[in-house]
Amino acid sequence: MKATSQRGFGYVETLVAVVLLAVVLMPALDALSNATRNAPVAAQDDTLWMSVANKLNEVSGSRFDELDAAATTAGGASNASTLSDPVNTSPRVLVYLSRYDGDNADGDNDGFTGTDADLIWIRAAIADTPVSLHTLVTR
Repeated sequence: MKATSQRGFGYVETLVAVVLLAVVLMPALDALSNATRNAPVAAQDDTLWMSVANKLNEVSGSRFDELDAAATTAGGASNASTLSDPVNTSPRVLVYLSRYDGDNADGDNDGFTGTDADLIWIRAAIADTPVSLHTLVTR
């Protein structure tokens, strides 16, 4: 019986393995680097979204007649209401209120031009950011 000699990896095989590892690991390390670099920004975004959600929850739980009065005082969906946070609050959440034409009674397909007395639109938004949430409340 002839003995077979065992040999290890050759130079070319080792070189191919190192190149493959480099090609696979570089994108993974880059992704990990981006994730750790963006972690503080993501935490700040979470804080903004939670602030908006909490304010929307607080305002939508108010009595309907109080919301209706604040909507009337605001004068329209593009004006911040008195339920907004004070100026020096950080992050400042602005609250927009308006009566809403949910049944499109006037036929113009614009929810803000009707006179539905039992439906109010609420929008909570962080000042100077695109972060906002909105909902409808009924009597």
